[in-house]
Amino acid sequence: MKTPQDATAADTVAVNAAGPDPVQLRRLWTLVDNLDACFYVKDVEGRYLFANQALGAVFGTDPANIVGKSDALFVELDASSIGATDRQTWSTGEKVATDEIVCLRNGDCRMFRSVKLPLFDEERRVIGLCGISTDITEQRRAVDELIERNALLNTVLANVDAAIYLKDQEGRYLYANGPVLALHGRDLVDLVGHTDSELMPHDAAARVAAYDAEVLAGEGEETREETIIGADGCKHHFRSRKVRLQLPGQPTCLIGFSTEITELRGLRRRLEHERITDSLTGLANRVMFESALEEQLVMATLGGVRLAVVLIDLDQFKLINNSFGQGIGDELIQLVGQRLQQCNVVLGSLARLSGDEFAFILPHAGSTEEVARQVEQIRAFLAQPYPILRQPLHLTFSAGVALSRGSLHGAAELLGRAEAAMYSAKDNGRDQYRFYSPELGATVDQRVALERDLRAAIGSAEFALHYQPKMRRDGSIAGFEALIRWNRPGVGLVAPDQFIPLAEQLGLLLHLGRWVIEQACLQIAAWRDAGLGTIPIAVNLSTSQLTSAALPDYVFGLMREHAIEPGCLEMELTESMMMSDPDLAIAILHRLRGGGVALSIDDFGTGFSSMSYLRQLPVNYLKLDRSFVQNCAIDPKDADLCAGIMALAHKLDMHVVAEGVETLEQHRTLAACDCDLFQGFLFSRPMSERAATEFLRSAH
Repeated sequence: MKTPQDATAADTVAVNAAGPDPVQLRRLWTLVDNLDACFYVKDVEGRYLFANQALGAVFGTDPANIVGKSDALFVELDASSIGATDRQTWSTGEKVATDEIVCLRNGDCRMFRSVKLPLFDEERRVIGLCGISTDITEQRRAVDELIERNALLNTVLANVDAAIYLKDQEGRYLYANGPVLALHGRDLVDLVGHTDSELMPHDAAARVAAYDAEVLAGEGEETREETIIGADGCKHHFRSRKVRLQLPGQPTCLIGFSTEITELRGLRRRLEHERITDSLTGLANRVMFESALEEQLVMATLGGVRLAVVLIDLDQFKLINNSFGQGIGDELIQLVGQRLQQCNVVLGSLARLSGDEFAFILPHAGSTEEVARQVEQIRAFLAQPYPILRQPLHLTFSAGVALSRGSLHGAAELLGRAEAAMYSAKDNGRDQYRFYSPELGATVDQRVALERDLRAAIGSAEFALHYQPKMRRDGSIAGFEALIRWNRPGVGLVAPDQFIPLAEQLGLLLHLGRWVIEQACLQIAAWRDAGLGTIPIAVNLSTSQLTSAALPDYVFGLMREHAIEPGCLEMELTESMMMSDPDLAIAILHRLRGGGVALSIDDFGTGFSSMSYLRQLPVNYLKLDRSFVQNCAIDPKDADLCAGIMALAHKLDMHVVAEGVETLEQHRTLAACDCDLFQGFLFSRPMSERAATEFLRSAH
């Protein structure tokens, strides 16, 4: 610390007895008086000896009113630091440069940057001070706001999910926010000044450094994916955007924004796996199979060999699924997939295409006989019992085979041919395999066209109901059976046995069945309103309708809308339809019967569960199948069988309808067996609505 004796001319203002030149002094005071900064002189008692205009403006008075006064008259001393700096100057005899707060009497507080110099007499004793103070209130406020904004920005950056960082040209960190620090397990102080090579293995660090160098050189892509090895030793994948940053007067640096995509990449892999993999069996799915087939077709063509595409399908799997539940069905599918992987035949690109349909490739397919032998070997292996229930479950399989022919066929076409061959095997009795042939292709084309036209016909006016009468013994009309017909454009009327099975497969039969019920109700009402009486009409139910819990409410709504009397709407079902879900079917039938719908078992005697369910079903009629009627007039055994069935039905309070009655002899024989109603060509073929109306009028 300097002593007063050590002060230099630059640090002090000495009082000379002789004094300076008066002219120079006036010029000096004029200059000082007009400074923008506050200039002042005080004695050791704190009284002002001089104050310029700027200080007068701060204190809000004429400078002449300040001279001789102390700060206490203008300033709140307790809230200001002005007194402390004055005392420091007097006590130390040294220059004091500091920022000080000055709170005025009017309540305004301002910040000044002050320099204060001690004044000495000839004996180097401190006799006062002179000072110059610059108002920095606005500047300081701006600095404080900047600091506040920087603190806020740092808080924001520290808490965003993205990693944000600054690096110099040597790759040293200048700044890093929270996610970067967490990734490397360091505090900011421990990270700044370090490079990536000090934070992770050399290879990973070298790739990051190369990317940074490209960005700094302005040559590389600004956005890309990169891998960082974290403090946990794991790979973390980021989508990074890095920008070359050049601030005025500052060295070039790099600013980076990196979003971690480790989980996203994992999700992508899972989604891609799910896209090409069957979730139930873990095998490839149709997408993956078709892609693999395309590749193998190219390789087979280049190698001059051919391959075989095989589709194999469980027979009657829907019945198994419905009978034992989806859980058993899923377990069965898994076991079949496992067996296909375990068979002794080399299979290429094994896949599950859909519910119970598998596909695979036989590479280097030799002769047709060799392919057939392999397919039969696979089918035999699959047909071994499955220990899935208390009793081993036996299955049969249908297969379709299509052989490649050079580059003539693509994967989709070859797969379609194998599928067509497989469906041909099913249509011809199941439990066999078929090779694709041009004749089979024509059949497939016809099926595709039929499916296309059938889909287009739903909701159009192409369907109509024809009516076949049911007659009593005395020749009067007991009612009609409504039979759907399809007026297919360019073809004409199509019988139901040609399109109903396909409609069932395509899921169209529920909609079509509702239309039939509605039309039947409309016709009952139309004949009634025309004065032709209350004529019952029977419609055929489908399996999909019988397993729809919404069916009764739909039917009851139509009956109320058209004022259909109980017993006038009849519904026919077959015994086999009960097998998918007997409990649900019986519950639905009881609701229908309770709501005034008459029920009939169609084709009675052909189902394998006729007697077991007969007493449980709330039916009004049994329709004797035409196979019993056909020979009843010439074969006593058939006649006795018909008589037995009728006696049983009557014991159960049911009426019997004989269908397929074509001759008088059949009619007489059945009447002798106490048959209630008759239906067949002997009385009439199915008729259009107009013809049926005329038939009724003529009967009246």
